[in-house]
Amino acid sequence: MVRRDSIMAADCTVTFPPRVPPPPPPSGTVIAGRFRIKDLAGRGGMGSVFRTTDLYTGRTVALKLLHTVSSPEVSYRFSREATLLAELHHPGIVSYVAHGTSEEGQPFLVMEWLEGEDLARRLKHQPLEPSESLALVRRAAEALSTAHRQGIVHRDIKPSNLFLRGGRPEDVVLLDFGLARHVVPTLRVTGSNMVLGTPGYMAPEQVFGQSEIPPSADIFSLGCVLYECLTGQQPFVAPHFTAVLAKILYTEPKPLHELRAGLPPGFQALVDRMLAKVPQRRLVDATCLLDSLSTLESVSNMPLPRSAEEVRPSHFAEAEQQFVSVLLVSFPVPATRAPEEERARGHALRDSMQTALAPYGARVELLADGSLVVTLVPERGAATDQAALAARCALILKERWPEAAVVLATGLGVLDEHLPVGEAMDKAGRLLRQIEEVTASSIVLMDEVTAGLLGAGFQFSRTSPDAFVLQGEQLRVDTARPLLGKPTPCVGREQELALLEFTLSSCIEEPAAQALLVTAPPGVGKSRLRHEFLRRLERREQPVQVILGRGDPMSAGASHGLLGQALRLFCGIVEGEELASHRTRLAQRVSRHLPASEARETVEFLGELCAIPFPEEASPRLRAARGDPRLMSAQVGRALVTFLRAECAHQPVLLVLEDLHWSDALTIKLVDEALCDLAEQPFMVLALARPEVKSAFPSLWKRCLQELPLKGLSRKASARLVREVLGSQVPESVVQKAVEQSDGNALFLEELIRMLAEGRGEAPPETVLAVLQARLMRMEPGVRQTLLAASIFGGTFWVGGVRELLVRQNSGELLEEHVRWLVEQEVIEPQPDSHFHAEAQYRFRHALVRDAAYGLVPDGHRTLGHWLAADWLERMGEPDPVVLATHYQRGEQLARAAQFYLQAAERLLGHNDLQGAMGCVDSALACGAQGRALVRARALQAVVAFWMYDFSKLLVLGGPELEELGAGSRLWCWVMGGLVVTHLYSGDVREHSAWLSQRLLSATPEPEAISAYDWAVACLGLAHVLSGSRWEVRAVLDRLWELVAGGMGPGWARYIQAFFHHHFEARPWLALVQAEQGMRDFRELGMERDALTVQTLSGMALAALGDVPGGVERIREVLAPQQGGAPLPNDATQNFLCQVLADSPEPQHRQEAQTQAREGLAGAENGHFFRQGMMHAVLAKVMTEWGAPREAELHARQACELLATSQTELIHARAYLSATLLAQGRVEEARQEAARGVQELEQMGNSGVYAVAMRLALVEACFAQGDVNAGEAALREALHCARTRASDIPDPSLRERFLRQVPENARTLELARQRWGELPG
Repeated sequence: MVRRDSIMAADCTVTFPPRVPPPPPPSGTVIAGRFRIKDLAGRGGMGSVFRTTDLYTGRTVALKLLHTVSSPEVSYRFSREATLLAELHHPGIVSYVAHGTSEEGQPFLVMEWLEGEDLARRLKHQPLEPSESLALVRRAAEALSTAHRQGIVHRDIKPSNLFLRGGRPEDVVLLDFGLARHVVPTLRVTGSNMVLGTPGYMAPEQVFGQSEIPPSADIFSLGCVLYECLTGQQPFVAPHFTAVLAKILYTEPKPLHELRAGLPPGFQALVDRMLAKVPQRRLVDATCLLDSLSTLESVSNMPLPRSAEEVRPSHFAEAEQQFVSVLLVSFPVPATRAPEEERARGHALRDSMQTALAPYGARVELLADGSLVVTLVPERGAATDQAALAARCALILKERWPEAAVVLATGLGVLDEHLPVGEAMDKAGRLLRQIEEVTASSIVLMDEVTAGLLGAGFQFSRTSPDAFVLQGEQLRVDTARPLLGKPTPCVGREQELALLEFTLSSCIEEPAAQALLVTAPPGVGKSRLRHEFLRRLERREQPVQVILGRGDPMSAGASHGLLGQALRLFCGIVEGEELASHRTRLAQRVSRHLPASEARETVEFLGELCAIPFPEEASPRLRAARGDPRLMSAQVGRALVTFLRAECAHQPVLLVLEDLHWSDALTIKLVDEALCDLAEQPFMVLALARPEVKSAFPSLWKRCLQELPLKGLSRKASARLVREVLGSQVPESVVQKAVEQSDGNALFLEELIRMLAEGRGEAPPETVLAVLQARLMRMEPGVRQTLLAASIFGGTFWVGGVRELLVRQNSGELLEEHVRWLVEQEVIEPQPDSHFHAEAQYRFRHALVRDAAYGLVPDGHRTLGHWLAADWLERMGEPDPVVLATHYQRGEQLARAAQFYLQAAERLLGHNDLQGAMGCVDSALACGAQGRALVRARALQAVVAFWMYDFSKLLVLGGPELEELGAGSRLWCWVMGGLVVTHLYSGDVREHSAWLSQRLLSATPEPEAISAYDWAVACLGLAHVLSGSRWEVRAVLDRLWELVAGGMGPGWARYIQAFFHHHFEARPWLALVQAEQGMRDFRELGMERDALTVQTLSGMALAALGDVPGGVERIREVLAPQQGGAPLPNDATQNFLCQVLADSPEPQHRQEAQTQAREGLAGAENGHFFRQGMMHAVLAKVMTEWGAPREAELHARQACELLATSQTELIHARAYLSATLLAQGRVEEARQEAARGVQELEQMGNSGVYAVAMRLALVEACFAQGDVNAGEAALREALHCARTRASDIPDPSLRERFLRQVPENARTLELARQRWGELPG
């Protein structure tokens, strides 16, 4: 059906003084003797639409009935729509049926009845598909082409006037030709309060109110519709109609890709050609649009227009927003006023206003809806001056034209030829909407920033959270003696400074490590407090070594981190020098107080922290750590503690970390470890941050952190600061005003003092940015451009980088002059040490100054600025990929950004910062990483998922990307090792073992991936041992020993060999020896985590030799340091500890095993079959010993099912199952399970740790069944197995303990003695 908002779409653009519409005619009424009304389909302000039956044809039709004729032009417009529709015949144009006047004198128009919905309703749910959008535009263009050929322009193309017949976009129908006109008009039809078109879809020539509207205006409107179909958003959106008009005239809509990724570039080309501001550059009419569409074989082949490359500015110079005040003025106009009269009145008002406001530097423009826009951009003066001028202009307008609605807003805007576009205009539009909702419009409404800037000089009152009514101006006199350039003292911070000094003294005298966090919002005075504290340290008799690092928003989460930056600064390292020079500087300073035995390794690992890599050829520990992120993290932490301990032994150390809220997780972690390990050293950490640091790092140094929230300056301190800077002659009233307005904000108080020095200055704290931006706007343009370019880099910048952005504008000498002036004006400050060699480095004195400057940069120029900054930083050798990625992303160079985000992710992964690595990967994906970059991103996600114990995610991400990674790369090795372990724990390793073995063992690792490859091959060996694949284990061991021969450490080779001897061979003693040697191998390389993994195996081997207490103690040692670490080794170790405890004769051990096994089952994830199976096996053992065989059987069967592919552990579970069945008297079943287990042993050739127990289970079952011959035969095999295993033990006493204290061995010997008497030794 046709809905009201389809046929009555004109009601959205035509408004009249409210009239009471007549009641609708009842159902059954016949209009003009031909059309019988069925029911009401929709109702609007001007008329109603009825579903009607045409009595001549019997068809259902739509009858549009006007309520009343309010003016001649309405009647003419209605009649003209009917006349034009009668001339137009096309399936894409609603068909005319008839028109006339009803018996009650109401005009009516009859059209075809349409079933479906209009495009506006469809778009409320979701955008169209690209193919649907193109089909809709093509069909609409075909319909418009028919109209354009007959000289008819629709002039109101919008979604509600495009009806989807049957809901199909390709069958769109044009509705509502009420605004349509011939290109050469016969009579101008408009009302004084009616605009020809719909906000958001009008062409620029309609906005300007031109009398002749060309067909290209329909192309513009259809381009707006296409944009909305593709993105779900209108291209020109603002809070008020007037602000929308300004955007149509002077702004470009956001590029399509920012709102909907993945669209073919041809769509942007098409939209650009349809939305050209100048009609001569737009497609002329619908026929030209169809010709353009017909030349395209597909959307993806649409070429980009030449103008697309010209939109982007070629350099950054002369790019800035301005701090503007905007007044919107709207007049109520009688509906009876003639169009020509209204237009003449509008021009007269504009001219009168321009004359009245000219002394204030205001500019006045008239818009098509009759509204007037007044813009003020003073060339000099503070923000308070500008706001006062704008308020006076508003009051003048209100005095001369009291009937007008006036709104005033202050903010940023880009000044085009006529109007300001941006934040200020949008705020004014919102205020105008508010004032139009109030019956009494004789007020001036202004925004909060303007009100704050006005201060006490004007009378105003708040009407809503973001609006004030301006009542008038009141006289006031402020005088003050200017005294700029005077040093700013640190006042009002005596207590805070005393606490800092006391904390440092306590730290030195105890000695005891201390951490103190100073938090405060920006501008309160953290940096000033830090500066004064460090200045006082210089006067101490005992010197203190200060290491200072500063966070920066552009490097938040950086891969070498805030701590690395601090160490680079401490060692005097600057960018641009050779790597060898960096290494030398780092080594000389770091090793100054270190013994020679520790210096080299400490320097090497701190080099990793500082992004200064050292060669690994002569450093096995460094090479090993580079292949293992967890190890690297531990080694860097140890190196930092070693360095700081040596420094503390020489003199107290103060580590100052400013702007910690822009820090990184690695810095937080390393400092936490240093505070713990240096607990008894004269080591103090002073951190300064905004309050959000607590949400960014919730567990910040909880063990020893003292917090100092920095409050605003007291009134007394604020007054003292004003007097000290401005002099004692400043009037008390002026001082008190500054104190009140500053509200304790030190930065804002400084700005007020600067304004007071010039005889002005009142504003509340929320207007700080406005004040700062107004101050910047008073600067000479070249200086301001320098500052805006500097703000692109962040809080810190370099002259060479600024020069790169300002190419073609500033000469070198002029730029240096601008920088010097900014230093003199206390806007920026030079840094003694530069990040880049031979490049002068500067820093904004306050973050808010940088924010204010950055806010003046228009969005389009920000994009270019970040692109140029990234390019310059990369050429300068910026070592931090996060910084480069951030700039490239903001510069819309997404492919480059993704590349550097992935580089940062791998570096963070190398430091075991999993969260940081994942954050960088997510950023790379957000940049639309494609091709190999996407493969790397998915692989990194998979590796992080593995180390976070999310095995299912690893399978989803890692498997598909593996083939694209390139065999032998470090990422490939990590993913392969993760897949091996995941398949093992998931219970399906046998299905994939052949493929995994073939890929891993045939691969040649890249040089930097050897450690990762060694680990992955070891994972494969572990899987083969547990799955019972003897010969595959041999192949893995051969490969591992090949790597050892090539220079790799033997730790993993010995571990797999020991694991194989323990589970497979009758070599229990050799298993222990190999495990202990493997522990030593890993520890020699500093690989403590891997040494602990092998220590777990050594504990199992001890228990298997009969020393259960020793085995338990050794495994417990492994678990203690693992708390809070990655969960995988912890869980695996916990599994094996439970197993050892369950086999212990001690009751308390079995109780602990039972508790931990139940907890393990409760916490085990679905799909983690290996762990679940192990826990069920433990419970089967314990329940059998406790006399609960039925429950034990349930657990044993679960264990057998879950461990079906872990053949060696399955033997263990099957022995327990046989024992539980035997305990229940189910002898035959017990014998069957035992025989099956022995058969599996023999098929594997297994004489390992579970072999005697499995054979003993068969012995017990045979004897219980009365089958003596079979029992004795099985007993001989069990006895032989036990003695063979014992023969591996060289020490007689240990061999005897093995035979007497291992339960299955002791029971086997006892049964043998019962059968055959005392046995020979």
